[in-house]
Amino acid sequence: MQIAGWGGVIVASTGFFLQNRLIENIRNTEHYKDALKTLRLNVGAVHYLGEPIKDKRIKLTDSENNNADETSARFCVPVTGPKDKGQLLLQLNNHTFQYYIRMFVGTSREKFFYHNTLLCLVKSLQNRNITVDLRDDSYVCGHLDTVDGFMNLSLSKAVYCDTRQNEFLFENFFIQSRNIRYVHIPEDISIIDNIKNEVHKENMKHTNPKPKKSRKATKALQQHMKTVAMLEK
Repeated sequence: MQIAGWGGVIVASTGFFLQNRLIENIRNTEHYKDALKTLRLNVGAVHYLGEPIKDKRIKLTDSENNNADETSARFCVPVTGPKDKGQLLLQLNNHTFQYYIRMFVGTSREKFFYHNTLLCLVKSLQNRNITVDLRDDSYVCGHLDTVDGFMNLSLSKAVYCDTRQNEFLFENFFIQSRNIRYVHIPEDISIIDNIKNEVHKENMKHTNPKPKKSRKATKALQQHMKTVAMLEK
């Protein structure tokens, strides 16, 4: 028994060691470092998370978000700051490397806005190209990367057009919600369907499956029901 116990400890330690080594190898890649550096320079991410932004341990056991094969790889890096937390999604294949920032709708106030305003509709437009009219009559076109619980928007590859029709290119562009006048909804989108799908998707994240009763608990419940049935006779 003692030998078997030590064997289990050695196997577990070896697995833990290999996991740590693999995670360190991922963190030492240039793609990982560049993505994290860009995240820390992103105005929107800094606004959401605060500074400093720190990366956390990748959960390799989460095979849905962390997986790799001969042609592609995908990793989900938890990131945190003094204000909030989020995820940095890394996707790599033979031809391209992409990364996305995904924020959580965390506080009760944010959840209220999400379910009681059209914030959920705007959030459903993530990873699409949109146009946003601003309150000073200027507008911005770009790829919508993130939407937080207060409808602050973070866009990439954006074009800002001022009131004199001068255009300016920005790699990243952050818009605070108080400056938004309109968010243009693409014509190919069904507003009702998008709202339903987005709310359903968000609710599914927070749905906790009922824990399965143990055999002992099931037997106790059956005995309890028998007792109740006898008392009712």
